[in-house]
Amino acid sequence: MSEDDRTSSFFSQPGILAAVIGGAVVGLLCAILVVMFIVYRMRKKDEGSYALDEPKRSPANNSYAKNANNREFYA
Repeated sequence: MSEDDRTSSFFSQPGILAAVIGGAVVGLLCAILVVMFIVYRMRKKDEGSYALDEPKRSPANNSYAKNANNREFYA
């Protein structure tokens, strides 16, 4: 029995051929899901990360603190 006869008889069995094809399909689906998950996480990470042109407030300008007239402002 030669090398070619062994490989042809190996894939001629329907159970083994179905297992190889099924494994390839499942592996391809897993790879697609992993790529989609990576793209989703990268898009979610980029969401809202751009800088807005608003001036930063200093802690001294706290609107909840008492002012010079000792009047309190509540939100």
